[in-house]
Formats: sequence, structure tokens, C-alpha cells
Amino acid sequence: MYKTLVINVDELWLKGKNRPMYFKAIRRHIQEVLQAYHPGEFSFDLEEQRFVAKSGLPFSQETMQALLKVPGIHSLMPARRIPVNLDDIFPVVKEELKLTGTQPCTFKVETRRSYKGFPMNSMEVSQHIGALVDNEFPHLAVDVKKPDLVIEIRILENNIYLSTRKMLGVGGLPVGTSGHLVALISGGFDSPVASYLMFKRGCRQTFVFFYAYPFVGDEVKDKLLEIIRVLGQYQRHSKLYIVPFGEMQDLISKKCKEDYRTLFFRKAMLQCAALLARQVKAEALLTGDALGQVSSQTIGNISLLDNVTPLPIFRPLVGYNKIEIIELAKKIGTHDISVIPHDDACSMFAPKHPVIRPNASYVERFDKEFPLEEHLKKCLDEAEVFDISLTGEITFGQCNEK
Repeated sequence: MYKTLVINVDELWLKGKNRPMYFKAIRRHIQEVLQAYHPGEFSFDLEEQRFVAKSGLPFSQETMQALLKVPGIHSLMPARRIPVNLDDIFPVVKEELKLTGTQPCTFKVETRRSYKGFPMNSMEVSQHIGALVDNEFPHLAVDVKKPDLVIEIRILENNIYLSTRKMLGVGGLPVGTSGHLVALISGGFDSPVASYLMFKRGCRQTFVFFYAYPFVGDEVKDKLLEIIRVLGQYQRHSKLYIVPFGEMQDLISKKCKEDYRTLFFRKAMLQCAALLARQVKAEALLTGDALGQVSSQTIGNISLLDNVTPLPIFRPLVGYNKIEIIELAKKIGTHDISVIPHDDACSMFAPKHPVIRPNASYVERFDKEFPLEEHLKKCLDEAEVFDISLTGEITFGQCNEK
């Protein structure tokens, strides 16, 4: 029923002279989402530091939910547009309240007046409209602290926007404004949540999955594609590289000490991801490591792995516990996919007592005796590449990065 959407941005206010660059990035992302999801023609403009989308057709719930996944958006308000006239506000408020699907008991009017030529200030408008609501709807009581319903009025120079719904978005920074990462993704809870957190920090991501075929079946790859279908909706375009890694794990397990297997698997994945980063011009790697969660994530092992590549390795979950990670997975929509059981080659090769304080001399000696770079290049050359659209559609792609 709403033909107007008021889109409020998040941290872009803090960017000073660089603000136009951030607004340009988020504007392009929002416009592509609207083009992908909204069937009708629309206009999309920046009105006093907030975006306003207008259309002759109502914006669907699906369109609004897609916009809420755009990093950099603080909130979305389905709104009614009103002429800049005090007397025109309450009739629309009354109509809006009669159409409200919920049955609120308390309310609050919150006004923000950007247009200083309006005859009342924000507080006066809120008091005036609040008194009219209180008189017309006696079942509603005023509660300025925790109201069931907030009537939001935005007074701009050319329009007044009225909304009784504020939908919170991802927040943070627009994707691409903080650089490009290669994100190591698995079928578990952690790495998809790490990816989401770095989308919030404005990082564009190329995904890589190390596929342990023939030690695992196709169901692992199918599960991973479903996770990427969800994550792909947080940026304008994504690529996923599925790297065949079973032979590499088998090779490493036969050459190294048993207690180093898991660590060396992880080390090889990071080395391969760094090769991919060089290929796609990414500036850092991203993992779902949480300190102490598994043997490869002790301080000793993390310290060793940090020296595998000159690229920085981002670990946004380093201080999270499992419950916190699972709650975030539920929020972003990957939880129900991650809980699906699948074969795990790392567990299959896992030692009884994995190393937690690695011997640097042994690692250095292993690297000299069994150099893996050519094997890793071969794995990367044989990777399957998939394109993911911002609607989550997956197609078999090409190796060149857009």
C-alpha cells in the first residue's frame, strides 16, 4: 500500500569531505535493488541527507526486505507523502492509524523538522498532533519512553513524510567503500556470520570454498551454494570459487606429522586464498576464526597462520562465543542451512591430539621439503566459478573478476 519509502543512512554522516563517495556507492546499490525487485517505474532522490523512493505502484514487502540487506542503510520507513501544511498532517495520521494492522495501546509522536521555514518547531508539531490523536483515539495513551506505536513525521522543504513503521537495516558502511576481501566460506555457522559482519564494514567479498571431493559428496557443495545464495544478497554482485581440495588434504596428511594435519590444511587454504586474492585484486583475507574454539584457533596457531601470507587476515568473530555466533546466523538467515548435516573431510583426517603450540622450526622444514605452491595453483586453476546476483540467483560463471 506504500508508494513512498524513506531510506535513512547510517555512518555516512561521519565521513566529512569523503561523504559524496559513500553516498554514491550506496545510491548505486539501492537503485540496483529497486530495479531488480520493483516491477514499476520509480524515482529515487536524495532529499536532505536521506533517500526517498517514489512509485506509482506500491512497494512490496519483498522489495523492502531486500533493501534492508543493503549495508549502510540504518532504517527504512514506508511513508505517506503530505504537502508542507500543518493542517494536512492529522487527516493522514488518522487514516494511517485506522489502517494499522496491530492494536497498540500506547503511542508517541516524533517529529524532525529539517525545513526551518515551517511555522512550528519539532516539539510543537509533536504536541499538536499528539493532542489530536489523544482526542480522536481515546483507547491510545501517550508513552514517550516505550510506546507500542511511534508516529514519525519528517518535515522537509518540499514534502512532509509520515510513517508508523520503522524497519531497521544492516547499518554500517556501503559495500566496496572499505576494500575487497577473499572470504573463506564453509558450511558451518562461523564463516557466513563473519562475512555478514564484514559486509557491514563496507567490504566487497569474493568467496572461496575448499571442496574436499572425493572424500565428501555433492551435498556439501549444494549446502554451500545455498549459504552463498543468502550472503550474495548483501552486495551487488558476487563470485564463488569452489576449489577442489581433497587430493591436497590427502597429500598433506601423508607427508606431515599427524598432529599437524589440521593446522597444515588451514595453512594451505590460506595460501591458496592468497593466490586467489592476487588474481582478483583483493586486499585481505577473511575467516570465521573465534579464539580457542577449535585447535587451529589457539593463539599459537593463529600467530603461525598470520605469517602464511603478507595479506592481513580479518577475524571479526575472534571474541565471540558459539551462542552469539548462532544467534547472528539466525538473524541473517544462514542458521537453518548450516545445521544441515554434511561430511567433513577435515574431521575425517583429524588427529587424535592436534597441535596447539606449533613448532616453527618443524613448519619451516616441512615447507622446504614439501613446497605446495604449484599444487595450490593447480587447485585454483581447476576451481568451479559461480556468479551470484543481488537477488541470490546463481549461475555458472567465468574466471575473470568483474
